[in-house]
Amino acid sequence: MTGSLFGEGAGRRAPDQCVVDAYAGVGRTLDDLPYTDAFESLMARVRDAEPGAEHREVFHRLHTLRKAGRLPRLGGQGGVSPVRLSYEHEQMLIGMVVEAVGSLGQRDRLPYSETFDGLAERFAGRTGLNLTRHDLWRLIARLAK
Repeated sequence: MTGSLFGEGAGRRAPDQCVVDAYAGVGRTLDDLPYTDAFESLMARVRDAEPGAEHREVFHRLHTLRKAGRLPRLGGQGGVSPVRLSYEHEQMLIGMVVEAVGSLGQRDRLPYSETFDGLAERFAGRTGLNLTRHDLWRLIARLAK
């Protein structure tokens, strides 16, 4: 793929629009999207236009587009209760995220990375909690707010 990740140049407009359209079609907020069937659906739509698109790269592009104000505002799926952690487990998770990426503010680097996979395995091993990747991501996103 040519061009920069941040959409400079006229050649990036169509692929970025494809990502925006796919995002609008799934109906889930960006923070609620990783590790869901909805993200897999988004990826299928993106790969129709960009066969080599990777999860991590598309997630990063979505964040860049959101920061640029180019993503539509979506409401989350109602009725889904987030997983709750004890205070001790929350503090442990915060420490693990900071260790992995430097700060909670850098959490968006985690999804679809080996770093996230390792963090998930370590967290499960230390806590005995059997969380899905999506639930763990939602916890991290919530703790950072």
